[in-house]
Amino acid sequence: MTSPPTAAAEIDSSIWHAIAGAGVHVPAVNSAVYYFPQGHLEQCSAAANHNFTHTWPWIPCRVISVRYLCDSVSDQVFSRILLQPLCPLDSLPTGGGSAAADDEILSFAKILTRSDANNGGGFSVPRFCADIILPPLDFEADPPVQTLVTRDSHGNAWGFRHIYRGTPRRHLLTTGWSKFVNAKRLVAGDSVVFMKRKSTEELFVGIRRAERFGGDEKSEAAEAISAIESAVRGLRFEVVYYPKVGSPDFVVAAEKVNEALRIPWNAGMKVRMAVDSDDASRLAWIQGGVTAVSRPMTGIWLNSPWRMLQVNWDDPEGSHANVNPWEVEYLPLSPLIDPGFHPAKRLRFLPDPGILATDSSLLRQYPPAGMQGARRNHMAADVLQPPNNYVKPLNDVPQHPTKEPDEQVISISTVLTIGRSSSDIVSPVSQNGVQAATSFQLFGMKIATSAVERDAIAAHRD
Repeated sequence: MTSPPTAAAEIDSSIWHAIAGAGVHVPAVNSAVYYFPQGHLEQCSAAANHNFTHTWPWIPCRVISVRYLCDSVSDQVFSRILLQPLCPLDSLPTGGGSAAADDEILSFAKILTRSDANNGGGFSVPRFCADIILPPLDFEADPPVQTLVTRDSHGNAWGFRHIYRGTPRRHLLTTGWSKFVNAKRLVAGDSVVFMKRKSTEELFVGIRRAERFGGDEKSEAAEAISAIESAVRGLRFEVVYYPKVGSPDFVVAAEKVNEALRIPWNAGMKVRMAVDSDDASRLAWIQGGVTAVSRPMTGIWLNSPWRMLQVNWDDPEGSHANVNPWEVEYLPLSPLIDPGFHPAKRLRFLPDPGILATDSSLLRQYPPAGMQGARRNHMAADVLQPPNNYVKPLNDVPQHPTKEPDEQVISISTVLTIGRSSSDIVSPVSQNGVQAATSFQLFGMKIATSAVERDAIAAHRD
């Protein structure tokens, strides 16, 4: 998410999502989200060293508007998201929609090889793309050949000669391909996305750049800093989102974040995460184990959940990364603790953006599975409280649209809770914020923790 180009045009949202990729999520208009300034700064390195007088690790917002855009020079898709910060425990109506079923887009992306990007050569079409996206060839002809007409993100038509030939035989785009490569300034590593609208059979072609080109780092930094400062003051602000593989979103659905932070994360838990597959159009899953859970204990990002999980992935290289809890899916059927796991021996930190301080109190191990019925929730009281420097939205800024009587209303809180179940959240709490348990079940027997409860159990047995 960085500063937008000077020339851009709005495009169809279905085409935009197909080009952006299956792993890209843009929040719906009027939905509840959390904005994470840390993530914004990660994607705008020029602003990372700015000395903020005060900020906040997460800011609850409502999505005011979303525009789906495409750079007229580089063909890179991006979006402008207008956000309104919310007061604590403010509420808003649900809303936002998705593309109609008859507007479904089939897509296939291929990362260009050196041969594909050679301006004097052709493009080797993967068999799946030819079968699913392109019109069928007449294989009775010798050779099977056709002329395709596709439109790019700006509506410009491009003609390609599609032929099936060679030994072994394969699908190729020949005439017209070099012209397209030169005009779009494609290089090896860029991706070309072929799309078909199911309702009309129209063909489209889009581009994902391996590296962004163009843009002014100075203006990008100024825009990111301005957005963060406006958000902290409670003013409406706009961010610009450039989808990038491997870079986590910093505007995330509130429900998704809250659900992830209700899990009592501990070292040893097994997780999986969706990643782009080789064709960059579909998602694959990788699995791994949590080796550490850490949050900053000092500084402006105090208690931030951003990249709080350190995960070792189950791959031959033994790669590891710091990820956000809402990026992964906990695998509850796996053992919570690996018997051979020793946090002190395997604790490693990565050079990820931002400073993470180890919170050793989070490296707690669960008891054996047979004792889980008597286990207390170790992290039930780990609540991320709003910092003292938070400024509520100004009174003259509209908080939410007029609500109709029959509209469903949801609440979004500025208090992010780690390791609390939904039942914990709605139940009465003590003065310290943790509900006092009067009894619990152990091996099928009710065990009392208070004198009153013990007397009641004894009377029942008599």
